[in-house]
Amino acid sequence: MENRCESFIKAGSEEESILDKIDEKKLPKHVAVIMDGNGRWAKQRNLDRISGHKEGAKSARLIAECSAKIGIKHLTLFVFSSENWKRPKKEVNKLMELLYDNLVVRSGILKKNKIRLKTIGELDKLPARLRNKLSETEKTSQKFKNLQINLALSYGARMEIIQAIKRIIGDKIRAEEIDETLFRNYLYTAECPDPDLLIRTSGELRLSNFLLYQIAYSELYFSSTLWPDFRVKEYLSVLLDYQNRGRRFGAL
Repeated sequence: MENRCESFIKAGSEEESILDKIDEKKLPKHVAVIMDGNGRWAKQRNLDRISGHKEGAKSARLIAECSAKIGIKHLTLFVFSSENWKRPKKEVNKLMELLYDNLVVRSGILKKNKIRLKTIGELDKLPARLRNKLSETEKTSQKFKNLQINLALSYGARMEIIQAIKRIIGDKIRAEEIDETLFRNYLYTAECPDPDLLIRTSGELRLSNFLLYQIAYSELYFSSTLWPDFRVKEYLSVLLDYQNRGRRFGAL
């Protein structure tokens, strides 16, 4: 593959060597990521948890830029789950502030890389200032076509499914009219294909209530790397692993 990541991959580097082996025709159209391990990364270094979230944000930026440049069209990042509201209020508030600050500081990256931003989840639970900034960023980036990033915020898959059922009932759709295509149109990710690849970092082997309906046939990749250390080299290695898998979808 032509090195379209030249802005942060050096010629002759290990990253470039891996990139050369990737067949762009075999790239996943949609990658979903459970970005896990920020807190443990900070604890290992005797830092506060928010420092881990800040370093994790750098990984998210690099993975997003790389995805846009090599031709992946959809990237869904699990940023904040519906269960994360149970964390200490101080940490939650700091994380909301960090999300807001990143939207302000990093808005140029969306324009530069032609990335569209979309948010999914129970957004009414987010602070008003953050909601307004997310809405503004969605509007200013809606025409960009290189990559769509879905930020899963205050997100839980079970609630997404329940909300979809409620909207179907509200639209008075008859039971015999409901099929997979119709149901998918009521999910947050209606305009995206289902994820071809789900990555979870930090060594945990669970799905944590993330895109449970959409990942029915996704390839799963569990990395032991903590999210702040998950950078372009490992991401490209995961994509290379993905393209070498045989996807049969139940067929022989």
